[in-house]
Amino acid sequence: MSRICRECKRGTLHVLGLGSYEDTIEVECPVCGDGYEIELDGFGEGGLESGEAYDAEMMRREADNVV
Repeated sequence: MSRICRECKRGTLHVLGLGSYEDTIEVECPVCGDGYEIELDGFGEGGLESGEAYDAEMMRREADNVV
């Protein structure tokens, strides 16, 4: 899978953080606004996207003061 949105086929998906059980990655398309969860290696980048998701999740929690 690439980082191209599966809905509109134009946007590049942004990693928002981890899914509710922290076993998936939450992504969103900035073009159409579609958001969904993918597997930890959902982009086929050898799991590097999971590191990006963990970092995004920590920043999100820090912003919400829920560390």
